Amino acid sequence: MLDALLHLTPGLVHDIRRHFHEIRRLTTPHFEREEEVFYSAIRDREPALLARMDQQHAETRQIEGFLDEVLAAWPEAPVERDLQELYRLGIEFHDAVQTHIIAEEDDLLALADRSFSCEEQVRLLAQMDQTAPAAV
Repeated sequence: MLDALLHLTPGLVHDIRRHFHEIRRLTTPHFEREEEVFYSAIRDREPALLARMDQQHAETRQIEGFLDEVLAAWPEAPVERDLQELYRLGIEFHDAVQTHIIAEEDDLLALADRSFSCEEQVRLLAQMDQTAPAAV
């Protein structure tokens, strides 16, 4: 998606839409499982970090909604302003997802390693795997 955004032309909108829907298909259940299982299990150990992670989820969902609206209403003959808005929202969405991934890897997973034994982590992972995501 990033490559298509960086070289944006009207002909690449279909690719952006396809990549966006695939990313959304993956992030939606991921966020839901994190919030329901993992965040609730670890929130009391580092409330400020979890508040930041919650905020990242909320911001990503908001940007995702805006990008979805733009793509759903994409005109047959886009003008430069349409391309600029798609580019802006697409980059913002990409950055929000990447920022969250880095925060998970650098901060949240380190906290989990300090807070839970290997057995507890395996149990949480199994619980997350069993949590049914909402339909996307």
